[in-house]
Amino acid sequence: MVGEVDPEYLNHQFLYVPWTDGIDTIAAGKALGLYVARHFKVRPTIVCPLKSNASYHGEFTKLNVVTERSGFVGENGVVIAWCPSRKVMQKVYDRKNFVVLVEWPSERFEAWAKLVGAYNVVTREVMDAGLNEAAQKALAGVVWEGYNGWHDETARILTLARLRELDEAGGYDRDIVLQYAAMERSLTSIERLEKILNQFEASRVAA
Repeated sequence: MVGEVDPEYLNHQFLYVPWTDGIDTIAAGKALGLYVARHFKVRPTIVCPLKSNASYHGEFTKLNVVTERSGFVGENGVVIAWCPSRKVMQKVYDRKNFVVLVEWPSERFEAWAKLVGAYNVVTREVMDAGLNEAAQKALAGVVWEGYNGWHDETARILTLARLRELDEAGGYDRDIVLQYAAMERSLTSIERLEKILNQFEASRVAA
């Protein structure tokens, strides 16, 4: 587990510490994030929903803390995504950093880990969304159709078409679609995408 010094930890840009019943992944994830930062000789940035999430931990008190409401994530450093929310993670997605994501049970990031090819420190495997070329193209199409926030009827119709293409390619997974969209679009627009997914899934059941 995380308490051991696995050389693979330093071979991946993204490390995923999933919430796991029966294992103290929180303490282990904290230790891992600090270990990685020490290795690269940098002060890590802590990304979490509220300042209080970080201030509770003495190891984080003198570090840069980025929250949902404040702060900016730089590049070429180490980020410890500490029990993050979907909202605060949007500050991480377009940055180039070494990211250690420590998951809390209320917000799961397995889909993120699959999309970025993160190393799962519990299972010790590189994660993968399992999308073939056709599925990748269809998924990108879903997000492209949301360039205007999935705001109008045309976007709805075209997005449904892209979702059917994704499904036919064997790549439809609601969590993957929403996470991929969250890495490109605003959370407000993703709420509208969720309604389109609901419609799409209802049509699959009916068929």
